[in-house]
Amino acid sequence: MNITIRATRYNLTPETEALLKEKLSAPLRLLGDKAETALLEIEIENAPAEGRSAEPCRLVARIKVDNEVYRAEVVKPTAATAADRVRGDLEAEIRRSRGRARKLFRRGGAALKSLLRFGR
Repeated sequence: MNITIRATRYNLTPETEALLKEKLSAPLRLLGDKAETALLEIEIENAPAEGRSAEPCRLVARIKVDNEVYRAEVVKPTAATAADRVRGDLEAEIRRSRGRARKLFRRGGAALKSLLRFGR
């Protein structure tokens, strides 16, 4: 598992960096064996001053595994709350795609089974 953190217009302290690594590496456990080859890219920056003075932290996280990319983006007041929200979004996206693959596999098996019963 490779983790890269990029800070743009944000003062990244070692405590914030450790917090981001800890919280955002949690969704990788849902990948199972693929977690070792996964690439986690974290981008943190001060949000643009478009009337969002109460929400200055923008956090974007991408997980790249094989040919799949999972992405989440959120704007929150602090880096900790943004990391919590991004973690939840990434976990939901990984679970959703995993369920989709299982459903397609089962539908394919059912279709094959019905084809094999054609002569009856």
